[in-house]
Amino acid sequence: MTDLLGAAARLVNQDGQQWYRAPALSIVPEIVHGLTHSALGNFSLTTDPDAEAVHARRRRVLEAAGLGHARLLAPRLHHSANVAIVRDGRAPEGEHDALIAADGSTALAVTVADCVPVYFVDVVGGAFGVAHAGWRGLAGGIVKNVVTAMVDDLAVRTGNLLVGTGPAIRGPSYVVGPEVAARFPETFSVPVGHEGRAQLDLPSCALAQAAAARVPRDNLIDFSLDTFARPDDLFSHRRGDRGRHWAFIGRT
Repeated sequence: MTDLLGAAARLVNQDGQQWYRAPALSIVPEIVHGLTHSALGNFSLTTDPDAEAVHARRRRVLEAAGLGHARLLAPRLHHSANVAIVRDGRAPEGEHDALIAADGSTALAVTVADCVPVYFVDVVGGAFGVAHAGWRGLAGGIVKNVVTAMVDDLAVRTGNLLVGTGPAIRGPSYVVGPEVAARFPETFSVPVGHEGRAQLDLPSCALAQAAAARVPRDNLIDFSLDTFARPDDLFSHRRGDRGRHWAFIGRT
């Protein structure tokens, strides 16, 4: 089943830069999104001591994606469920793991490795967003919070909103203890073994939150290749990798 879901992903190779994207999220051609291939290296300023090299990787990807003109907002992450609304190219102070914007001069990005990158595209008004959704963020309702903020603050209609989950750890690759499993609906937490351990499917949880926030099910896109199961293509925190992918979105 995971392979079938992941079949929605496409690998783009542009000017030597590689990233995964979902064609179904690209109905608005000028809004581009992607998750970098591990061959491009580490995009995290936290886990890579060479900040200059990380900034250079980020610039190359943005330029290849047609976002070289954009002002980049890529916050330090906190595994929170908080959403930042970007206005005039600026995000508010504070801890947040999701960003939304309607400004075409802005590019948004978060780092991930196993946690779910969630993309948001308003096909009518042109607003967009991205979230870093680990189990803590999802337990706190981060996807629901993003949808609510886009509706309330950017005047987005849920019927015009696409929500997509990119490559992440899932199902058989992600066995968790009872204290984590208990925070999620049983639909996404399949019991395994003993002592309350379970397989947790984070991408499915993310899309279920979007559906609960009244995003139509036909607007939900799963291109979640399993990060743990693809060591040649994707970093995995659970495998012990220190590298992090970059999930980016912006308007060309």
